[in-house]
Amino acid sequence: MRKILKIITAALALILLIPCVGAASESTSYTYTISVNGEWVRTQDAYLPGEIMLDAGELNAPEDLFLYGGKLYIADVTEDGTGGRLLVFDRKTGRTQVLGEGLLVNPSGIFVNEEAIFVADKGAAAVFKLSHSGEVLLTLSRPDNYLFSDKSIYLPTGVAVTSQGIIFVCGEGAYEGLMQFDRDGEFQGYFAANSTNLSFSERLEELLFSEEQMSQLLNRIPRPLYNLDISDRDLIYTVTQLEANTLWSVAEQDENAVKYHNMAGQDILSSLPVAGEHNFTDIAAYRDGLSYAVTSTGIIYEYMDDGSVVFSFGGMATSDRSGHFTNAVAIDVDEAGNIYILDKERAYVQLFFPTEFANATHEALYNLQNGSYAQSEQIWLDLLSLNGMSLLAHSGYGQVLYQQMRYEEAAREFQIVKNVEKYSECMWEIRNAWFQRNMPLLLAALCLAAAIPRSLRFLRKRGILKKRKSWNSPMWLEVKRQWGYMKGMLRNPFDEFWYLKAREHGSVRSATVIFAAAFILYMLDMCARSFTFHLVDTEQGSVLTVAVLFLIPAFLWVVGNFMVSAINDGEGSLRSVYLASAYSLVPYVLIAPFVILGTYVLTLNEAVVVHYLWAIAILWSAGLLCMSVREIHNYTVRETVKIIFLTLFFMVMAVVVSVILYLIGQQVVLFVKDIVNEVIYHVKS
Repeated sequence: MRKILKIITAALALILLIPCVGAASESTSYTYTISVNGEWVRTQDAYLPGEIMLDAGELNAPEDLFLYGGKLYIADVTEDGTGGRLLVFDRKTGRTQVLGEGLLVNPSGIFVNEEAIFVADKGAAAVFKLSHSGEVLLTLSRPDNYLFSDKSIYLPTGVAVTSQGIIFVCGEGAYEGLMQFDRDGEFQGYFAANSTNLSFSERLEELLFSEEQMSQLLNRIPRPLYNLDISDRDLIYTVTQLEANTLWSVAEQDENAVKYHNMAGQDILSSLPVAGEHNFTDIAAYRDGLSYAVTSTGIIYEYMDDGSVVFSFGGMATSDRSGHFTNAVAIDVDEAGNIYILDKERAYVQLFFPTEFANATHEALYNLQNGSYAQSEQIWLDLLSLNGMSLLAHSGYGQVLYQQMRYEEAAREFQIVKNVEKYSECMWEIRNAWFQRNMPLLLAALCLAAAIPRSLRFLRKRGILKKRKSWNSPMWLEVKRQWGYMKGMLRNPFDEFWYLKAREHGSVRSATVIFAAAFILYMLDMCARSFTFHLVDTEQGSVLTVAVLFLIPAFLWVVGNFMVSAINDGEGSLRSVYLASAYSLVPYVLIAPFVILGTYVLTLNEAVVVHYLWAIAILWSAGLLCMSVREIHNYTVRETVKIIFLTLFFMVMAVVVSVILYLIGQQVVLFVKDIVNEVIYHVKS
C-alpha cells in the first residue's frame, strides 16, 4: 500500500511540474500599419478573432448589422428567400427575435436608436421606421417632391439618423448623393455627393457636345455613395466603391473611398490621401474620432479623424479558420472596442477583440486629443520601442513633444515622418527662441559690419592704412574684371553679348568657372535645401540622376544651338555660344545662394520669399539665354524664336535617338552573348 501511495505521489508531482498551457486566442491574420516611408509594415497584433455568433443556421443571406443596447440587429431574408426579416440577437441571453416578416422584402441597411429601428429596404423601395416591438411608425417611399427628379433612382440600401432626427439614406444608383429627410419623412434634398474629375478633353466635350450627346456619356455620372454611418458628433461617414483596377497608396490616389462629411456635406479629408482599397462595403463610426471600414474581401481598416490609418488586419478566407471572410458586408463596434463583422456567404458574425497593444494605442490617442500630454508620452515611447517604423507612433510622439514646447525634439520626429507643416512650425518656434537669446549680439554684429568699411576708408585717407600690393596682382585684377563683366550682364546684357561675340570680354576659362558654379549651386538647390523646402529626397532619389538633368541639357543646348544656327545663317561661333550660355546663368549663380540659405532661415509662413527669389533667378537667366541667341547670331525676334524652338527640338530628338541606340545596343550585346554561348556549348560537346 505504501508503494502505491509513493507511486501516486510521484505521479502527481510530475504532473504539477509539467507547464500548463492556458487558453489563448491565436492570430489568424497579421496586423499592419503605415511606416514612416509611407509603406505598409507589419506590427504587433492589434485585434484577435474571438467568438463566432449565429453560425448554427440562424441566418440565411444577411446584408447588414447594427449593434445597440447589447443586441445585434441583422437584416436578413426568410428561409424560403421570398421576403425579408430583421433578426434581433440578444448577446446576454442568446435569444433571437424576428421582426418585419411580411413587411420587409430585401432589407440591406439598419440604424437603431432609442426611438426606433430604421430599415432601408431596396426590394420594397422604401425606408421603414419601426418601433422596437416591430410596429410600422413611418414609411419613406419615393419622394413626391420637386427636389426629387423623375429620372432619379430610389432604391435605399443604407440609412443613418442624427441626434436631431434627420434621416440620411444612400441608395443604389443615387449618384446625386445621400437623400436627406426630416424627422417626419419629408424629402429635404441631397447631401454630400461624390464629384467627377474631368480631364481636359472631357471638359472640351462638355463645351461642344449637345445635351443628348452628354446624356450618353456614362463616365460623367459620379459614383453613388455605397454605405454610411454617423458619429456621436453627427458627422457623416461614407464609403464609395471605386474601379476594381484602382490602386491606392498613401502618397498618390485619384479619389478617397472613405470620406468624413461635415454638416455642410463637405468632405473634410478632400485634400488628404486616405489609404485603403477600392471595394469597401461598410463603415462604422467609433468614439474619439475613430472609425472602422471593411472591404468585401474582409480587410478591416481603422482610421483616425484626420484619415490616418491606425491599423489594418483581416483578409480573404482561404480556409475555415476564423478571422478571415468570404464576403464581408457589414461592420460595427461596441463601447469596449470589440468589432463585429458580418459575413454574408458564411452567414455568421465574427467578433474581434482589441489586444493590450491596441488599447495602449487608443489610450495614447485619447490622451493626445484631450491634452494629457505627460500621461501619453511614455505610452508613445513604449509604442515606438515595439515598432520604431510606425508613422502613427512617431507622429503622436512628435505632437506630444511639440505641446510640451520641446521643439527641437519634435522637429526630429516630424522630419522622420516627413511632416513638413509640423516641422516648419517647430522651426518657427526655434528661430524665435534663437532671436530672443541672441538679439543683442546680432545687433552688435550688424553695427560692426557697417562700421568696418567706413573705418577702413577713414584710415586709408589718413595714410594710417596702406593698400596692399596683392590687390593689384594679375589674378585679383582678373577677378575684378570678370566681376565687372558679370555686373555688365545684369545691367546691359545686349552690349555684353556683343562684347562676348567680339572677343573683347569673357574667356572660356571664366565661362567654365560660371558653368561649374551654376552646376554646384544647382545640386545644392536640388539636394541640400532645408527639410522645409526640400525638392529631392536623396534617400529615395538618385543624386546622379539630378546631376544628369543639368549636364545633358546644358551640353545639348550649346551644341544644338550652334548646329541649328550654323545652317540658318547664324553669325555666332561655338565659342561665343558657349560663353553666352555660361554668362546667361549669372543671375542664377548670384541669387541661388540666397535661396539656399533662406531655406534654413525661413519657414512655410515666408515661403513666398523663397519661391519668388527662385523664380526670379530662373526667369532672369532664361531671358538672358533667349537674348543671347538674338545678339550672338544677329537674328530678328522672329528668327530668334524659330531658332530657340529648333534647338529645343534638337535636344529632344537627341535624347530620343540616344535612348533608341542604347536599347538597340543592349539587344546586340545580348545577341552576341547568345551566339558565343551557343558556340562554346557546341565546342565542348
